[in-house]
Amino acid sequence: MKAILGLLAMASAAFPQAADDAKVDAAIKKGIEFLRTAPSPDYMKFGYKNSDVLILWTFIHAGVAHDDPKFKTLLDAVLAEPLEKTYKVSLTAMCLEELDRVKYQERLAQCGQFLVDNQCKNGQWSYGSPTEFAKDVKVHAAPKAIAPAGAAGLAKDGKPRILQHVAVKKMKDGPDVGDNSNSQYAALGLRACFDAGVTLPEGVILLAVKWWRESQFKDPKKEKAAVASSASVSGKVEGWNYKDEASLPDKPPYHAMTAGGVGALVIYDYMLDRKWKDDSFVKAGMNWLTVHYEVQPGNTYYLYGLERAAILFGTEKIGDHFWYAEAAGALVGSQHEDGSWGKGTTEGFNTTWDTCFSVLFLRRATRPLVASEDRAKLKK
Repeated sequence: MKAILGLLAMASAAFPQAADDAKVDAAIKKGIEFLRTAPSPDYMKFGYKNSDVLILWTFIHAGVAHDDPKFKTLLDAVLAEPLEKTYKVSLTAMCLEELDRVKYQERLAQCGQFLVDNQCKNGQWSYGSPTEFAKDVKVHAAPKAIAPAGAAGLAKDGKPRILQHVAVKKMKDGPDVGDNSNSQYAALGLRACFDAGVTLPEGVILLAVKWWRESQFKDPKKEKAAVASSASVSGKVEGWNYKDEASLPDKPPYHAMTAGGVGALVIYDYMLDRKWKDDSFVKAGMNWLTVHYEVQPGNTYYLYGLERAAILFGTEKIGDHFWYAEAAGALVGSQHEDGSWGKGTTEGFNTTWDTCFSVLFLRRATRPLVASEDRAKLKK
């Protein structure tokens, strides 16, 4: 009996059910101090001139004061930047909706126009290009008396009550195909616009869902053994890679894209007023993440995707794993003395991005999906 109790205690220590809040808070504080003076890297291969919006998104969730000089500098830069690239437009929408979705509704609607016009013909998104129609989106000033101060002026999701809705319609097509990385961030941006009262074309959402569903697949070389090792899943076990099985036949589903695919489909089910926990494609993706569960503290892009998938789906456990506690402990343990994360040697990545994704994970930055009585409706 003592031996059994000892094994249970060891298992509990190895797989904690709760994170050490003090250590997490200290790690977040160190990460923000690093980001205050860290470079805002460009990624000119794809036209990204800086990382200001990602750093701002991290500051927002880390609780940096809005009158903080660095915060104000970042916000001013983001507001002044043209809408040119999918990642940055999506993050801009996320920032502005989080800060004040009423005050910034016009800019959010312009972000929505960009995303709608940049959807690829197959339902994906690519890196994107400017749309001349964004500048034409305007929001008329609403009567000030409509929005009472205090709790009476808040919607069910705790955000400022939407005073009016603004519709955008698809004016042009993007290229033929895109990729699942840009596509998952486009879903996040569209959710921000939708929650800010921007009415989106239903056809855009349905086409995005069609892509995610049709591009989901399993890895026949690994799936039989993987399923046999896990008794906690029922139904199919399928995920995503960067494109799809036909485009990348030698690239099986992997963690970052599968987490992103789950998050995107849940968001679209939310917009379409569907029950995402009954969605067989969402469940297949969650099964894949369960069967292939890994923390991967060096892969911060994936960890932030895992945080989004789990919170959007609505679960504190993936299989038998308390995903947040396990990954938070690993992240805290891998932070550098200067407050940063990452080695900055992975192609396309750097310590600034790794630090942002790590802080966002530790802060559980994703807001759960709560239907608000004043959210937008999709336009038929």
